[in-house]
Amino acid sequence: MADNIFDIEVEGLEPVLRKFENAPKTLARGMNDAMKRSMDVIQSEMPGYPPKRENQKVPYTRTGTLARSLGKNMAGGNVGKPSIYSVAGSGQNMMGQVGTNLIYAKYVVGDPDAAQGEGQAYMHKNWWWTLDFVARKAKEKVQAVWDGLIKELLDV
Repeated sequence: MADNIFDIEVEGLEPVLRKFENAPKTLARGMNDAMKRSMDVIQSEMPGYPPKRENQKVPYTRTGTLARSLGKNMAGGNVGKPSIYSVAGSGQNMMGQVGTNLIYAKYVVGDPDAAQGEGQAYMHKNWWWTLDFVARKAKEKVQAVWDGLIKELLDV
């Protein structure tokens, strides 16, 4: 009989096996939560309405519809969920969307570099913020949400 055969009894392995058994569910829950927190960060970074223009020729009464569709009040405070607020996919293919479904929103807070007629209107440029500006402003805070998830999952 070979003398290089021996038995090893490993103690304390059961909690590790349980942790790995639950890892896929824990990861999916954590990623879903992190995506929602990321979208909340972006929403929180949306400023309020800019001040009314003193030289505006056409009288206009602000209704706050755009703000409400973004889950905000006109001063910039959060008051609910945006009209577009969804999480889809999983793993590396997870996507979160936060925004507004108002037809005219693209002319107010849309991409100023979009093709003519498809983005922020000239009268709003350099006066109204854009959703792209908000996303760029929130990038570091969103990154911190995901970094926190990774540390939490790895118990670092």
